[in-house]
Amino acid sequence: MKRLLLPFFCFILLVNCSKDSSGIDDEFLDVQDDESITDPSPESTIDPSDIPNDIWWNDEVFYEIFVRSFNDSDGNGIGDIQGIIDKLDYLNDGNPATTTDLGITGLWLMPIFPSPSYHGYDVTDYRDINSDYGTLEDFRRLLTEAHSRGIKVIIDFVGNHTSDQHQWFTQSASGQSKRDWYLWEQNNPNFNGPWGQTVWHQRNNAYYYGLFWGGMPDLNFHNDEVTQEIKDISQFWAEIGVDGFRIDAVKHWVEEGSNQENTQSTLDWWRDYYAFQKSLNPSFMTVGEVWTSTQNILPYSDKRLDYCFEFDLASSIINSINSQTAAALKQKVNQVTSNYNFAQYGTFLANHDQNRVFNQLGGSIARAKLAASILLSLPGVPYLYYGEEIGMVGEKPDENIRLPMQWDTTPNGGFTTGTPWRPLNANAMDFNVEGMQADENSLWNHYRHWIDLRKTNPALTQGQYKGLGASVNSIFAFLRHDTTAGQIVMILHNLSSQNQTRFAVNSISSEIPSGVYTLVDIQNDTNLGSLTIQANGGFSTQDLNISIAPYASIALKLQVQ
Repeated sequence: MKRLLLPFFCFILLVNCSKDSSGIDDEFLDVQDDESITDPSPESTIDPSDIPNDIWWNDEVFYEIFVRSFNDSDGNGIGDIQGIIDKLDYLNDGNPATTTDLGITGLWLMPIFPSPSYHGYDVTDYRDINSDYGTLEDFRRLLTEAHSRGIKVIIDFVGNHTSDQHQWFTQSASGQSKRDWYLWEQNNPNFNGPWGQTVWHQRNNAYYYGLFWGGMPDLNFHNDEVTQEIKDISQFWAEIGVDGFRIDAVKHWVEEGSNQENTQSTLDWWRDYYAFQKSLNPSFMTVGEVWTSTQNILPYSDKRLDYCFEFDLASSIINSINSQTAAALKQKVNQVTSNYNFAQYGTFLANHDQNRVFNQLGGSIARAKLAASILLSLPGVPYLYYGEEIGMVGEKPDENIRLPMQWDTTPNGGFTTGTPWRPLNANAMDFNVEGMQADENSLWNHYRHWIDLRKTNPALTQGQYKGLGASVNSIFAFLRHDTTAGQIVMILHNLSSQNQTRFAVNSISSEIPSGVYTLVDIQNDTNLGSLTIQANGGFSTQDLNISIAPYASIALKLQVQ
């Protein structure tokens, strides 16, 4: 993988860890957020300290795939599991010396179970594969091929609700059996959902609860039989060999009357499930979709799931780039890093439920590159949504943000030899893998480089975060320091559309040992000057003439003189 070009990327200091400092002008010190959020709810009977765990995901970069739209292997216009196998070398060929693969080390597959819908979030059989995508044998082969390349595989687990065509529900609705596997009332309870939507739906002279719509009836987790069935299904997939689950709609799992999200019953259920999951395999990972504020996500990350996606942080990254100011992003990162267990949250820019990040950033390649740099330099477990690396576009409705992958300039963008299930984006001829791989300055190569940079610098995966002050409000500056590896990384991002010169960043204290260091361009080993670190690790770059291009960064390493 090629190194970063100076005008594009981040300022990085690689040094040994130690000490603190004082005596530096603090007029532009970083905004601090000391808010501490704790779970006020009572604990369940399970002692979290007794639950084993094997944390491997901090070292990974995940890639989210909508199987229907990624690659079609048989020409029927629908992406499939064999299509993913055929493109594994694109994702990671298993050889660190090559530069033609993206370098991701984890896959998240959106729902692969049988379903009557195109998206698969209404399941009809939890122990099989959607026939549009292939067979269980195909999936087992995908696991084998991915694991041989060092790629972990997690699957979307949709357990809050089923399809109304699932046999459990048809039996429940007819009164044959499993009546209390779902929530039924003889009379309409007449309360709506958290977004004002209808949640009670009529069937056979009674009403059943379905949070999202009538075709997705919610399971009744007050029923121990339902819980046991979900545990059995989890064990089935763990034995198949998946590395974990992305779990849908976590906060809605157990209702308490009209209280439909973040209930104590939900928190208790997940604590019990976590203990069960880890009893199967301490390495089995769960990442939750808890689409809410940081404060409400935190309890789910406390031995209930391994971690959850940080939606507020994703919005903060996008909004800070569009506003060209770093203050709100600094506050959000400080809050996140101060309250979660170290790096135990999923970071991302956009996913399958949101407008494509390229649209959110106004179709700007420069802004998209900067967003990628920020994502891949922050703590947390980063996720890319397929096509993000080539600037795919799409705005709701949902089908338009899940369109076929753009591989090349051949008919149908190389996605299929047949008629695609949905037409490709209008920008497919200009924004595709083949073209961007050939351009060393492309968005694709930018992502590839940053993934490599993250993998080859332990401070970017294991290093603690410390915000830095900046004399310009468009500079987002922070340290990542890993004392075990003896490495500190200092990163500066220019969020502005203007070239930034003669700015400074500082810290009144840090973990950097005192001394004089040479700043060296990480790309070409050019000496860019000296930096003095004071007794307690304090420093300021105000005497250095560092220039950063619009929406870009600089990468430097610090060498002891």
